[in-house]
Amino acid sequence: MSMNKITLHNPTLRVLQIFDAVYNSVDGITFAEISRRTDIAKGTLHPIVMTLLHEGFLQNFGSRIAIGKNCFKLGYAYVHSLNYLNILKPHMRDIMVACDEICQLGILDGGDVLYVEKTEPNQAIRIESSAGKTIAAYATALGKCLLSGLSNEKIMELYPSEFIKYTVRTTSDLETLFLQLAAVRNAGYAHERGETNIDIECLAVPIKIADQVLASISVSLPIFRSTPEKIQQILSVLKLHAELIEKELLLLPMKANMFSD
Repeated sequence: MSMNKITLHNPTLRVLQIFDAVYNSVDGITFAEISRRTDIAKGTLHPIVMTLLHEGFLQNFGSRIAIGKNCFKLGYAYVHSLNYLNILKPHMRDIMVACDEICQLGILDGGDVLYVEKTEPNQAIRIESSAGKTIAAYATALGKCLLSGLSNEKIMELYPSEFIKYTVRTTSDLETLFLQLAAVRNAGYAHERGETNIDIECLAVPIKIADQVLASISVSLPIFRSTPEKIQQILSVLKLHAELIEKELLLLPMKANMFSD
């Protein structure tokens, strides 16, 4: 059935809007803020929130509301339903050991990167990261690899308004992004410095099946630990494992849909 012919259920949409508002709050969110962000009247909102709190899908800390443990269970179940993870995890560990830096896996979620998995070394100075977070794809090496599989027309649909500037180095417009993506397609990797965090550098390679970009893996490091020799080493390791991963993925059933929603 075409999505255009489906009549959406408004009460369910309200619940999803509440989850979205809570998810996008860093330190929890107040009841009044949920109402303001979702445009749901407080009288309608109250029984929904109380039900979600009672059932463990939300939790409260004083006056602030956050995602609950049952949402975590659903997310955990989703991650472990992805049959490609058993293939990627050993490679991610090998990449982390070889580079002694954090390795991350991302997939495209609209115009954002959804971070699905990470493997990190025991460094004294570590990069803060967490699976389940999202960030604008145009501002990350992971995201540029993912976007490189799309047409310019599709990318324009993803970003109809101005780009968010995380730092002074963040890619700021579509024209610049298109040039960067052309370079990614040509070179087979993305490299960004300081676009989401001014002190962090990242290299990423796409994971492809039949020329379709399905996911991307990256290595990030503090710029102060970066040298030309280390960047070349990381790039070589990433490209090697991307090739090995793609060969293994070809053996999986339903490979064309394994990364899709």
